[in-house]
Amino acid sequence: MSCIIINEMRKEKKGEIRIIGGKWKGKKIYFDLSNDLRPTPDRAKETLFNWLGQDLSEMYCLDLFSGTGALGLEAFSRGAKKVTFVEKNKEYLQKIKKNYLTMSEKTNCDFFCSECLDWVKNNSTQTKYDLIFIDPPFNESLIDNLLTEIIEKRLLSKGGKIYFEFEKKLDLKIPKSLKMKKKKSLGRKSYILAETTCPSS
Repeated sequence: MSCIIINEMRKEKKGEIRIIGGKWKGKKIYFDLSNDLRPTPDRAKETLFNWLGQDLSEMYCLDLFSGTGALGLEAFSRGAKKVTFVEKNKEYLQKIKKNYLTMSEKTNCDFFCSECLDWVKNNSTQTKYDLIFIDPPFNESLIDNLLTEIIEKRLLSKGGKIYFEFEKKLDLKIPKSLKMKKKKSLGRKSYILAETTCPSS
């Protein structure tokens, strides 16, 4: 009996969230529960896509610190032309791939297992992103450096937007080339949507 109890305790707990809009509205996204994973709450997603508009057709999206892939998959469901996922945890990334393949057999998503700051610094693609999601771990103050690198690498298209989540207590410095469009706070987190003021080149 004790062996059975121990084995049950060792089983990984599973979590699930749902796509809340678009072609795959209601589709479940499965992931392994972990202290590192903090899926964006439905309320925050609803707010974000009210800000952005419900149709992301023809958009190129970049999902940094993908985690469960919730934001990138939500964008894909709403018509994004291509979504690039960057996540340092190999198991998390494999789970995102698995969830994506239950939604589509098309190969219009890229997956990179990498530290996000390193990926941005070393990115050699010519892709200009219309929308970038940034949701780093709470205990890592990475957003300031990431925003600077994204601007320097000119990863945003003309009028491209960045959505980022961070702890409210952080003293976040937004580069002058980004204009804050929207901001909201829920619980311990703040949510910002900003737009580039620099032309793409």
